[in-house]
Amino acid sequence: MRRGLSPNFRCITDYLILSIIATFLIQTTLKIFDGELSLLRLTGFSFEGFKSGFIWTIFTYSILHEGALHLIFNLLGIHFISRNVEFIISSKKYLYLFFVSSICGALFWVTFNSDMGLLLGASAFVMACLTYFCMHRPDEPITFLLFFVLPVKIKPKFLLIGVLGLEVYGFLFGELQNTSNIAHSAHLGGMAVGLLYSLTSFDFLNLPKFSFNFNRTNFPTSKPIHKSKNYTIRSGNDLDAQIQIDKILDKINEHGFGSLNETEKRMLEKAKTLFNDKRK
Repeated sequence: MRRGLSPNFRCITDYLILSIIATFLIQTTLKIFDGELSLLRLTGFSFEGFKSGFIWTIFTYSILHEGALHLIFNLLGIHFISRNVEFIISSKKYLYLFFVSSICGALFWVTFNSDMGLLLGASAFVMACLTYFCMHRPDEPITFLLFFVLPVKIKPKFLLIGVLGLEVYGFLFGELQNTSNIAHSAHLGGMAVGLLYSLTSFDFLNLPKFSFNFNRTNFPTSKPIHKSKNYTIRSGNDLDAQIQIDKILDKINEHGFGSLNETEKRMLEKAKTLFNDKRK
């Protein structure tokens, strides 16, 4: 499920991964001085903490992790799954997906765990991205490593069914029976958001517009074309090529790769080819 990236490419996914790793290093350092528990109480999500006014924990819990194994699994999910979703949708919608899946994951979890425990981890977001990707490209074969060893080729829709079955089973016979410390309810909350996100273009939060200068040289095939009168690119010789490419990159930055029309895609591909030829 990995796409080609430019060596200089930076995206929201990269910053999210760096933030999670930095937070884990802070946790580890505080653990040496017996200060980790105080950090978790202030930033991890729990019913008691939220009721006491720690409303920020409904977001901050998602960048905290219980241990190295928990961290590694979520980082792998973010790197290989969430990164592909960021290529498909705009940066703004990708941020919406992170915040809304984190909120819904916490709400689903606290509904069944209001009297105990602390919620940590970005699993709700990873599950939301997995669901969105599988719903967006249900029949596009993907290859993943089963148990990180065996390469398995499968259609995303079947992968989603299998993951959903495991999560429902874990929720009913693990979490509800208090025989597992895995927050399956939070995973299901994230999957619900991913499903809704794939079925509607509604913006869940009225957040301000985010702008990032990303230098993308390789792009995957994205969602259907959406025309935008503010970004019309003429293919003639009346505009400097660099100006046209800059406009295309600005359009991708604001609306995502799927907003390009066929002329703009061909122009971008031609520019990429010329750039590679010059490097050679």
